[in-house]
Amino acid sequence: MPQGHRHRRPRLHHSRRVQPEQAPAWLAGHGAQPAARLRGLAVLHHLRRAAAPRQRLHRVRQGHERHGARRSHPPGRQDEVRHHHRGIAVPWSLLLRGGIVIDGTGTPGRRADVAVEGERIAAVAPGLAGAADRVLDVTGRVVAPGFIDMHSHSDLFYFGCPSAESKIRQGVTTEVVGMCSFSQAPVRPEQQALMNGWVGGIGMTPDLQWETFGEYLDALRSVRPSVNVVHLVGHGALRIAAMGFEARPAGADDLRGMERLLGEAMDAGAWGFSTGLVYPPSAYANTEELIALARSMRSRHGFYFSHVRGESSMLLDSIAEAIRIGDEGGVPAQIAHVKASGRENWSKLDGALGLIDEARRRGVDVAGDVYPYNAGSTKMDNLMPAWAHEGGMGKLLERLADRATRKRITDECLVDGERWGTVSQGGVGFDQIFVAACRRRELEGLNLAQIATQTGKAPAEALMDLLREEKCTVGMVSFSQSLDNVAKVLAHPALMIGSDSIPLFEGEGDRPGKPHPRSYGTFPRVLSEYARERKLFALETAVHKMTGLPAARLGLRDRGVVSAGAVADLAVFDAATVKDESTYPDPHRYPTGIPYVIVNGHVAVDGGRLVGPRAGRVLTPPR
Repeated sequence: MPQGHRHRRPRLHHSRRVQPEQAPAWLAGHGAQPAARLRGLAVLHHLRRAAAPRQRLHRVRQGHERHGARRSHPPGRQDEVRHHHRGIAVPWSLLLRGGIVIDGTGTPGRRADVAVEGERIAAVAPGLAGAADRVLDVTGRVVAPGFIDMHSHSDLFYFGCPSAESKIRQGVTTEVVGMCSFSQAPVRPEQQALMNGWVGGIGMTPDLQWETFGEYLDALRSVRPSVNVVHLVGHGALRIAAMGFEARPAGADDLRGMERLLGEAMDAGAWGFSTGLVYPPSAYANTEELIALARSMRSRHGFYFSHVRGESSMLLDSIAEAIRIGDEGGVPAQIAHVKASGRENWSKLDGALGLIDEARRRGVDVAGDVYPYNAGSTKMDNLMPAWAHEGGMGKLLERLADRATRKRITDECLVDGERWGTVSQGGVGFDQIFVAACRRRELEGLNLAQIATQTGKAPAEALMDLLREEKCTVGMVSFSQSLDNVAKVLAHPALMIGSDSIPLFEGEGDRPGKPHPRSYGTFPRVLSEYARERKLFALETAVHKMTGLPAARLGLRDRGVVSAGAVADLAVFDAATVKDESTYPDPHRYPTGIPYVIVNGHVAVDGGRLVGPRAGRVLTPPR
């Protein structure tokens, strides 16, 4: 059960008005069902309190405290109706009236009101009567479960950007983080410099004032992100803590150390571990090491999430490896951002999906995620081969300054004299690799071919010089996929939606960089581009892939659906107008058509604007 949900308020499936003396006849008359009778008596007690002679007055919204959390709403909203309590009506905290409920199960939408009491949904039915602290008129709009981002790197930014505004304004209420082998814990004091160099160029990382994963989660709880957090532990962090940045298979002692750290992390609240088998030091692991780690967490019911070893020429072998690790390790395997990179590899996608289908027919618990774009994004130093990273960032910079090593890198990665190829990217033209973030802002938005022309260098030399001069803190966006393949993967029934992105900034004003638009637009893009415009699938299917499907995958029994008793994580959007507005040239644009987002019963996005308080939680596994 997710943390903080031990006490449940009584569930009401409708808001029938009754007199106190009538209540026992329908609330407490379940003699053959003791559990139901107890619930009925609890509701009866709640109703009798509501019928006390003291009239419950209308509360002033500004400054009102409920359950210890401040809730404030801008005055004068046309779609807000305020109510006094009359008679004996159930006092809901929030009522969404007139919407079309798409409940996350994939079933057709239906017109219904949604009542929220505290942090849970109290009732879902047409024409709900009764009073509420706040009523939202959502007539004609879709009321869906809050979206679950199955692949996010927000954990690297929560300490500097806890509002996660670019995520929550998409309708995201829960994120799965600690992906691709990256996490900020565990960390040994003597390895702190290595860890800082490893994650410091990616996220807004503070000084790592913790050692254990549990201490890290406590620090994360203290900043309280806007969204709920499902956290994995990164295999790279485990490896650094156990054996540094060494490019070798783990020995027996190394493996025992990683197993111990993984067990401690899971006992503290991690849901499993992730690999990034193109990112050192995770890339240095062999298959047997990963199977052993998977087996070690089987008794704790952990998950194995994998950025596979290669998404280009090695795609099929890499998918097969991920399936094998899950199968022999006895744990669910989740394959990150399923895709085929590099034009020469696009035809391999059908084979990759076929491997997943065949494994599922055999009973292997394997699924995956996908983002709705044909470009990816990562750190530009990942264009260097894995061996060049051995020893960490400092050693990589030394190699980039060595002429003989630069020639070796070029000979290994330059394809046809015109493209740059890695096991992850495939052969990608220099004109398709763009600077997304860089200290020299004048370079942001330029591709490597343009930078080479400006500097009068060969593109490979311009790439390595840029990395050396910027100390490898350069983000990139690269176009390596087929749009037809993107649609094919999105439509696969076992694949759900993951943005593979970070949260960006808060408030208004100048914003640096040309980040991938998926940070702002992943979920509305699925709804608009692929459900509404291309009709790749029904709207209900799109919502299911972003809510009920990932919730079921993770075992989040009370999230991902709109039903009585579920946690009130909700996204309200206009099916006719919802749209991603973020583009590659102009990425810092929020989506339109998503007026309300509710997290754990609190309105977090109100009229399209981010409001407080931050109501997200660090969720712990339902073991």
